[in-house]
Amino acid sequence: MSYPSSSNSPAGSQGTLTPLGTPGTGDRLRVGFITHLDQHDDLSTIFADNIRLIRELERQGYDSAWIATRHFNAGWAALPSPFAFLGAAAAVTDRIDLGTAVLPLVLDDPVRVAEEVSVIDHFSGGRLLLGVGKGVPSDSFHVFEGWDSDRDRSFTEKIDRLHWALEGNQVEGGSASVWPPDRNLGGRIFHGSSNIGTIRNAARRGDGLILERFGNGEERTPENRRAFHRRQADSVTEYRRVFAETWGDSRTPYVITSRSVFDGPTSEDALKDFSERTARWHAQDVRVGRALESQTPAEKLLGDNAVWGTVDELAADLLSDPTLALSDELVLGIHPAEHTVDEAVAHAGVLLDEVVPLVREGWAEQRRELGLAAPVATGGRA
Repeated sequence: MSYPSSSNSPAGSQGTLTPLGTPGTGDRLRVGFITHLDQHDDLSTIFADNIRLIRELERQGYDSAWIATRHFNAGWAALPSPFAFLGAAAAVTDRIDLGTAVLPLVLDDPVRVAEEVSVIDHFSGGRLLLGVGKGVPSDSFHVFEGWDSDRDRSFTEKIDRLHWALEGNQVEGGSASVWPPDRNLGGRIFHGSSNIGTIRNAARRGDGLILERFGNGEERTPENRRAFHRRQADSVTEYRRVFAETWGDSRTPYVITSRSVFDGPTSEDALKDFSERTARWHAQDVRVGRALESQTPAEKLLGDNAVWGTVDELAADLLSDPTLALSDELVLGIHPAEHTVDEAVAHAGVLLDEVVPLVREGWAEQRRELGLAAPVATGGRA
């Protein structure tokens, strides 16, 4: 197992450090799957169920498995802290990358986070993908000692501190150094944000970018879904521009796009099943004003940027999104939706075996048209 060097110097340094440290990044669309650990409310089994899901995703051939990390059971996501869960997942898998989507860094001590994730990354053999963000907004975050109401400034400062800690630097005013260091993980940090300032900072920092699955405010309406895609594509274009301006060819940008999709034998069957599985989420959306009770199930799903249909319909919809060609990894999910693990595994298998080949073929053609050639990487995981 080899890794690229962990240089943080701008353009002019030797070699190319890709966020994943993977040879050939850019010539093949990587595909992941996300779980919110929201299939049911039985905490005695929900964690074990999702460990089994990740094992099955690895067996199917997914490149990555992502877990939603949210406090206060927001959106019925059951995992407020990912560390123990990721350690358990790493212990029973060998190949699949393990990602956080996303860890709300603004609520944590970034040095403690560095210690936790460094241990997990070393234990897993360098398979951690650290998605960090500001967290789903809440009126209760002030309960955390690390909370600062200026989320943008706090996030920028804590990202810098996280990188500093992962380098294993000596503590200011002390004799100890942060342990264990994990300089390679510094190349697998991804900012999850829709804020263009944060996105530009990710590019200047040399970090990757994770895009949210649904929009904000008026973007969360069926008629504005395509405008949301266009806005995301424009954000990625700006991220890539600032990244290239800052780093030249010494580092490689990396963009992860997440989308909710649901397959079925017919479009009608898929919509019926999907709408039934998402009923409680859409009832909550109505209660908080994100959806209208008068909207049809299809309109509510489209407002959440979720699509359904046959294999061909799903592939066509994904490829019509201008963000996809600008992305290096596509993370698929059938959430928010209630499924048993076996049902989730079955849907994940259809998506990977039948939808993804069509998407990869179209993605490769779109990349060629955009002139996004595969970068040259120096080293990577064996």
